[in-house]
Amino acid sequence: MGNNQNIDIQHPEVWELLVSIEDKQVNYILYTPTVAGSLIIGEKAPVDDSLQALEDAIYETPELLADYRRVRVLVHSQRFVLLPDTTADEDCEAMLRHAFPGDDGDAVVCAMPLNGVKLACLLPHGMKAFLGRTFNYPMVYHHLVPLCEHFKGQNRGSDSPRMFLNLNADSMDMVIYRDGQLQCANSYPFTNAEDATYFALNAWRMWKLDQLTDELQLTGDRAMLATMMPRLREYVKYVMSAVYPAAAMQLGHNAMQAPLELILLALCES
Repeated sequence: MGNNQNIDIQHPEVWELLVSIEDKQVNYILYTPTVAGSLIIGEKAPVDDSLQALEDAIYETPELLADYRRVRVLVHSQRFVLLPDTTADEDCEAMLRHAFPGDDGDAVVCAMPLNGVKLACLLPHGMKAFLGRTFNYPMVYHHLVPLCEHFKGQNRGSDSPRMFLNLNADSMDMVIYRDGQLQCANSYPFTNAEDATYFALNAWRMWKLDQLTDELQLTGDRAMLATMMPRLREYVKYVMSAVYPAAAMQLGHNAMQAPLELILLALCES
């Protein structure tokens, strides 16, 4: 994904900014719903994973600081829990703190209405305050939220067990459905394709998916897809590419170059 420099947006009040914050990189997209094909993609790499490095990376990127119509932020965190959507937000936070005792990180509770659950996660201490003073009323989501909501839509009308994998160069997102209900949502860092394959097959066994009848659908990084699909087909009969949302191409012909979770969030109205 290329870096966009010297972006000149004349009327930011009709544009939307979506930012994905990872440990060592910030990805973002800009688009305006009023103009088809307006998608702009950019990335910025912090020096390290500290909050100060994140602040520097964002403040050094002028196109992130305009007064946009709406700002949505995706955060990557391994510290999260899934809870029924009937759980009050304050109870979600209490259960989250119980699951990660001694962690003074900032709590965020995200609704996943299609799945009937909430995801509560912890961010580095001070990140919510930084986002609040940098952006105009930003909405903050865990990066698994748009993936789970999208895959729920893809799984609509089917009770067949399915595993969905979103592959990146050094991490893998996993979502599993059985009887139409979300069973598992997780994210795994890895150093090579062998580790990613092991994580996927280990989860396949743990959740008692059937090698001959159940589906494993993959999307994401093309190099990882090319490497992992033949390996997974040695153990699972139905391994295939997940369908890329056609609506994404209305954002821009370059949509497939952006992180999938940002594109899926852009397609969500909420």
